[in-house]
Amino acid sequence: MLTSTDWLAVLAPRLSEPLFDPESTGRLRRLAGLLPGECQGTLETRLAPGSTAVDLSLRLHTAGEAHVLAPRFPSVQEFLDRWAEGSLTPARSVWLELDLDRATDGDRPPAPVVCAKLPRETDPGWLTGTLLPALQGRPLPAGQRARILSCLGALPPPASLLYVFNLQARGSDAVRLEIFGLEPAGIPGYLRSILPERVPAIEEVVPLFEGVERLHLSFDVTDEILPRIGIEGSFPRQPSRDPRWRAFFERLVRRGLCSPGKRDAALAWPGYDTFWTAPDRWPISELGPRGVCLRTLSHLKVVSAPDREPEAKAYLTFGPPDRSSEGATASSAASRSAFST
Repeated sequence: MLTSTDWLAVLAPRLSEPLFDPESTGRLRRLAGLLPGECQGTLETRLAPGSTAVDLSLRLHTAGEAHVLAPRFPSVQEFLDRWAEGSLTPARSVWLELDLDRATDGDRPPAPVVCAKLPRETDPGWLTGTLLPALQGRPLPAGQRARILSCLGALPPPASLLYVFNLQARGSDAVRLEIFGLEPAGIPGYLRSILPERVPAIEEVVPLFEGVERLHLSFDVTDEILPRIGIEGSFPRQPSRDPRWRAFFERLVRRGLCSPGKRDAALAWPGYDTFWTAPDRWPISELGPRGVCLRTLSHLKVVSAPDREPEAKAYLTFGPPDRSSEGATASSAASRSAFST
């Protein structure tokens, strides 16, 4: 059976310092051997000098993928089964994020952080009354439900909720909300309406995203809004065809949030491999000489939390091209851009 480890073998020359250290890569390979290779994978890497932590995410887009993985994750098995069976149909896809610092050497991966992608016009009643209780494994407490609805009610158009996260794998009952559609100048204004005490810190981070497209704003909600804030952004084309990626990285380097070596390694990540470019590492017994392993730079994120420096991260995708209707356009554009490197 094709596993994520097969793709990591193909990627082996790129899983090296400064983005990846031997210890993190070893954990990554052990964990990936327990996971199917048909799903798109994403590596979350830290960009600060000396920071070597890496996490792995898998995107599930079909019922079959969810049914295969559900028994391996007892903490979220019921949610994955319900999504696969169609009772949570408005959720378009599901991501499982696995923190490698919680991985063991055993035969079971760590409990995942679960993320559901939502359609643009999501009914708040269905969200708080059906999806989030299924995701959390219990009805939402009244205070948490009211706070979530308040945050959504304060959104200025055309911004909308794009993702929701279950953070119980990290010991938190908070729900993470990820908002899409705010411009850099609009982020402090929105936060001023829901979390005014964090606005000064965010105003120091927002200039890093000037001119960046496809911005996402994330924050965690219990019966209050927690102070951790994430902002991420990207561009439709890969770095070889859009110089704004390098300019974005340069701002992070100047701020001390990214080392020059990690900047260069992340910018060099996009591309592809086939049997013909990597014959000695290709999973020939599973795929024969067919297929492609596509590498793309997905996005960059900066996380701001009280009493510490902001943290910058890069998200690097790998695996077979996304053939779903949801991802076909983006995958096609990424493939064309990656193949031009």
